[in-house]
Amino acid sequence: MDKQYQKENKINVLFSKRPIEAKEKELVLYEDYTGWNNFGFRIRCKFEIGKLHSYDSFKSDILFGFLYIQKDDSLQIARKYTSLSSIFLENDITLSKKDIPDFFTMLPSMQAYRKLVSHYGVKQANIILLQINDVVVKKQKSKYSDWLKKVTQTKVFKLGFMRNSEPFFAYHNAESILNGLKEEKFDNISKRLYLSFKLDAFSNAHKLDLKYENNSLIPKRINVLIGKNGVGKSQALKFFCRSALQYTSEKAILIDKTNSNGRPMINRLLAIGTPGETSTTFPNERIKSQKLYYRRLHLTRNGKTKATRSTVELLVQLARLDEFIGKQYRWDIFLESLGKVLDIKKIVLKLENNTYYFLEELKWNKGEQHTLELWSKLDYTTEPLFNYDDRYYPLSSGQLTFFKFALLASLYIDNGSFVLMDEPETHLHPNYISNFIDLLDFLLEKTGSFALLATHSTYLVREISREQVHVFKLDEENKINIISPRLRTFGASIDRISEFVFEDNIENRLIDKIIERISDKEFKDIDEEIGNEISLPSLMAIKRYLKKGHK
Repeated sequence: MDKQYQKENKINVLFSKRPIEAKEKELVLYEDYTGWNNFGFRIRCKFEIGKLHSYDSFKSDILFGFLYIQKDDSLQIARKYTSLSSIFLENDITLSKKDIPDFFTMLPSMQAYRKLVSHYGVKQANIILLQINDVVVKKQKSKYSDWLKKVTQTKVFKLGFMRNSEPFFAYHNAESILNGLKEEKFDNISKRLYLSFKLDAFSNAHKLDLKYENNSLIPKRINVLIGKNGVGKSQALKFFCRSALQYTSEKAILIDKTNSNGRPMINRLLAIGTPGETSTTFPNERIKSQKLYYRRLHLTRNGKTKATRSTVELLVQLARLDEFIGKQYRWDIFLESLGKVLDIKKIVLKLENNTYYFLEELKWNKGEQHTLELWSKLDYTTEPLFNYDDRYYPLSSGQLTFFKFALLASLYIDNGSFVLMDEPETHLHPNYISNFIDLLDFLLEKTGSFALLATHSTYLVREISREQVHVFKLDEENKINIISPRLRTFGASIDRISEFVFEDNIENRLIDKIIERISDKEFKDIDEEIGNEISLPSLMAIKRYLKKGHK
């Protein structure tokens, strides 16, 4: 970017004691008076940019801190500059950039950087960020500058800016966005996580080594926990969730084995399931205090729980969102992912006047006024329907699970998310499980995200590479062992997986029922009576039993 272009496109930066409207070619930054946070530092601010050339005005949240010079490391000295408002004298209303001490800023999330670049384009967005000393654009220009080194050593940066996961992730990943939305990278989430926790019911600790890959030929974006009931699969999800949320607990450890400080690189955490499963496995949301963006989401039909929004409400919420992941709107990601398993051209929504409207046309298809009127006329108590030759049919339970999962994930997932699910197969026919994994993997690939699932389904396991499958086994000494299967699970037969995972010889248990009734009979008589009704291996097992008995 040449200096002449930067000079011509500069804006006047002002710092205000209170919210004021920005004039043309002016940026006003002011404190967000929502209370103290981050160890006494008030870092949360807002900024507004007035009309700039052909660009409309723009508003955003921003993090703000002073690069104070201190002789020692005591907070007593630092407290002189705990907030933007601390520099204003009684009669001051606005101050110019040259009137305040050296400062630094950062947008609070990946989405905030996307919105800025989408609004202004790459060149102008970079100029704006440089003028307000944004640490991400400064890092892009010179990662090892003395200024940036001083910033990252301040308490306000370490305790404030980096306290929560979204700005932490943005600091490490938003550089690529500043080169354009299509350049956003999706490969910086933690790929090697170690989870350890101790349950009183077992003699040893559960230890999980979770490995992920973004670009392997066999998808490795999903890890699966499987085993009999009562071996701690759901507890593993629970402790993963609580540890990622940085809840204080001596029983659990979650670290990134590839980071020197061990901090997991996770942008968002989504726990998805039916109401009963999520409430017992995953903790409640603490929107105001949680350090990681976390949502506990329910796959349920309309009206099942008071707290759950209807499907149509969620669809309108998604359609209203003017948000990107990479260069794609969330709405487009939803339609594309749903199209992997359902014919979206046939899905309609019911209106209050008993007419129907196609799902694909829900977002600004015929202009803003028409769309707003349409949204107000939707029947929010109904579920989506299939339209076949102008006759309308409800989605099956499995199809609705697909629909709701794609909808919720597209609403809340972002670059670098972890998706946790407890027994996702609950409402799916075995034939649908392959489609569900295909849908999930597509969303993970689109957003640079990973998933951790607990399951009883061997149908699900055969969709996953054995390195990503963790079998929970309990030995005679009440010791839990978590191992990878010896067999190659990807595409393996259900019987082989089941036998290894559950040590499950269903055939033998069924044979035992027959053996109780045949000890006094000859094999040829048994063969004549039931030989055409049971499998050949079962018949041979009965023959072996009778030979042993006769001896």
